[in-house]
Amino acid sequence: MVNELAQFNVCPGLFHNTPAQDGYLIRIRTPGGWLNCQQGRALTRLIDRWGSKAVQVTNRANLQIRSTHPPTPEVFQTLQNLGLAAQNPSVDHLRNVMTSPTAGIDPLELIDTRPLVQAVDTYIQSHPELAGLPAKFSVGIDGGGAVGIGTRSAIPWEHRYNEIQLSAVWVEHRGRGNREQGIEFNHSKLSASDLSLKKVYFQLALGADKQLCNTSVVIEPDDCVSVVAAIATAYLDYVNQAPKAPKKLRMKHLLQDWGIDPYLQRINAYLPYPLSQPTHRPTLLSTQPYGHLGIHPQQQTGLSYIGISLPLGQLTAAQILGLVQLSETSGSGDLRLTPWQTMLLPDIPNERVNDVVQTLASLGLFVSSDRPDSAIAACAGKPGCAASATETQTHAIALINHLNQQLRLECPVNIHLTGCKKSCAQPSPAEITLLGTTFEQAGAIVEGYHVYIGDDQQSLKHHLGDAIASNIPSLIQQLLHLYQQHQKTPNESFREFTSRYEISDLKSLILSLKLKNLAVRTA
Repeated sequence: MVNELAQFNVCPGLFHNTPAQDGYLIRIRTPGGWLNCQQGRALTRLIDRWGSKAVQVTNRANLQIRSTHPPTPEVFQTLQNLGLAAQNPSVDHLRNVMTSPTAGIDPLELIDTRPLVQAVDTYIQSHPELAGLPAKFSVGIDGGGAVGIGTRSAIPWEHRYNEIQLSAVWVEHRGRGNREQGIEFNHSKLSASDLSLKKVYFQLALGADKQLCNTSVVIEPDDCVSVVAAIATAYLDYVNQAPKAPKKLRMKHLLQDWGIDPYLQRINAYLPYPLSQPTHRPTLLSTQPYGHLGIHPQQQTGLSYIGISLPLGQLTAAQILGLVQLSETSGSGDLRLTPWQTMLLPDIPNERVNDVVQTLASLGLFVSSDRPDSAIAACAGKPGCAASATETQTHAIALINHLNQQLRLECPVNIHLTGCKKSCAQPSPAEITLLGTTFEQAGAIVEGYHVYIGDDQQSLKHHLGDAIASNIPSLIQQLLHLYQQHQKTPNESFREFTSRYEISDLKSLILSLKLKNLAVRTA
């Protein structure tokens, strides 16, 4: 059966071999981004066996390996036994269930989402009919803490989207018939005697076209799996209406055709009671900026988690093994992948933190958010992707190495290198986007980038100029120096800095630094 399933699929997975320009590409499911030491050791053996240079943490907090050979039935079985592969291969192509990487350890979270993540993943794997859904079908569950997914962050590039997004909120509950209705409550202003009035619900949002559309629906935690099932069933009804469509219809098509309210009515048809829509929509709590990086206290007394920056999300087998050993000797034996292509090492006793940080440095891994590489993302690029105009990974590594040698940043600056306009590596708005292209130079075709400055909504808001790939590191270095020189405060982000200028003024500042000598065309 496994051999029959191990065939080409346009969306990478494990059981569906996906050939790329540089060999086979596979993605390994890690629901919630959780990885234990046994799994980590097994991965190091597989990476060595396949001859892969590295494994990559993706922006869905799962693992991707490039340039591999097709997995054998033995590998499938091993990964299934370890909990690193879908028990039902037919649903393997569906997206990884996402949650905050600090679930269960975040001091500010409203609810530990780990049991719900496991329950939703079990539901998906137990229902083969869900294979009829598009591969983009995805569920995100946010516990309301300092590190969150969805759009809770004030920093747009930290946003992570899912077609179904459940976000924990505090609401007042009042008995009304057999169901409770919630109304908005500001929990920060409540006294201890008021706490009995509050209850945690999950607010529902639906994702489409790199946006989250909030609904007024709130769901009790115990009802979330049944509601997700109803959402998926109604979604399947929509997809099955057009079985001969060239591509499977997605949530964005559903919302365009049906609209949110009619969709909610169809979902109600699959529930024993209607979805609860309170009079006042609860407010999502803000997150802590860059909470997935650096050293942070846990809710467990005397323990901290350490957020590790991974250049482009890449880890070698030796680094994974080193992290496994650190987790065993100084932590709880668990590792956590994040949707920002970083990793958390949880449950570190406070007195051991400095020693762990030093050991991480010896592995070539760093925890500070002041390193320029902490917010740089790049798609696969050439030669792996035929749609890419440039070798984005190679150019991103050159940029990272140059910037790490030249400067430190009080606030991370998000730079996204993408080989085409699909922006696969980062769906959320980037502060700086380098869009791959080619130029003719001295009679030869060379790779280069259109340079864009983004805002809260769009990555390609302002076209700053163009540069050949070899000039990009120096260009970005001087642009970031310009930012540092003109910051109002050390904590002013790059987005806040650029929002104070007209694009023509920014170009004038760049020209004053003579960046045109770097073959930048600002006209």
